[in-house]
Amino acid sequence: MPLHEERLYPNLLGRQLTEATGRIWSVDVWARAGQGVRELWLALQKDVHLQQQLLTEADAVVLGIGNADQLSVAVPRWVMMALPYLRPTSLRRWVRRKIDHVHPAATRLTGGRFRFTPDPVIAHCWGKSVDAIRLFAGDDVPLVGVLPAFHRTGYYGGLTTHHDDVHALFDRLAAARRVPMVDLAALTRDRLEELNPDGAHWSWGIHEDVAAALARPLLAQLPASGH
Repeated sequence: MPLHEERLYPNLLGRQLTEATGRIWSVDVWARAGQGVRELWLALQKDVHLQQQLLTEADAVVLGIGNADQLSVAVPRWVMMALPYLRPTSLRRWVRRKIDHVHPAATRLTGGRFRFTPDPVIAHCWGKSVDAIRLFAGDDVPLVGVLPAFHRTGYYGGLTTHHDDVHALFDRLAAARRVPMVDLAALTRDRLEELNPDGAHWSWGIHEDVAAALARPLLAQLPASGH
């Protein structure tokens, strides 16, 4: 769906903040498919648009990262990150097709042992990302993060092997840096049948509930004049 689709949770959240505060909130989404905390931290170091325009102008920030970091994988992350640089193009496409073909079965074969992002990398990159967001946006700008959702994604073998550990790790990291968190697992655990056919993306009903859950801690952090 295009980013301006009104049923997506960022746009729903913007409307809820507008209604609650009486002033217009516009929404900027910075994202990339399959992004984890490692990619976010790299971007916060190098992406001038993210640093100097989006964050410095932000009145509130949603750190919606972590769903990918819990995933069980069959191929090390560094291999997937290097694929775009593989040449010639025909070889790159062949390797990607082969990986995609075997990935679900290989993930199940390993019992979901390997993870998209290891614990030490999550701890380092998420903590540094929060520090960077507060540096560019300001310590007083409302910030909310998320705890990873449940999924039934076939590409990752339909496994949730690491969910509980990663969920608990993000919870500890958030407490240490005083970041309020919305528990996406609580909003998806019993609603897997509502997910899109890919087993990962949410129904419109879940988008509505996520927007409402994010609005509450953001509104609680706004100064009295913002209500």
